[in-house]
Amino acid sequence: MTLTDCQLLSIVAQLGTFAAAAERLHITPSAVSHAVSGVEAECGFPLFTRTKSGVTMTAAAESLLPSIRQMLNSLSLI
Repeated sequence: MTLTDCQLLSIVAQLGTFAAAAERLHITPSAVSHAVSGVEAECGFPLFTRTKSGVTMTAAAESLLPSIRQMLNSLSLI
């Protein structure tokens, strides 16, 4: 998982939709979806539950997110 992946996951978790995260990152929602799917494949478990109204974090993502945010904060990337 790259720093860019960590930033993306943090933003998706904060905003709750791939579309909003894409707008914030100036990329397409499809790019966000593909990036999240790639990280999920790398981790071996889902990080978000996708619904028509957005996404919610899985328990795995909820346990991972504080460490991601702490790392990004220490690097001043949040």
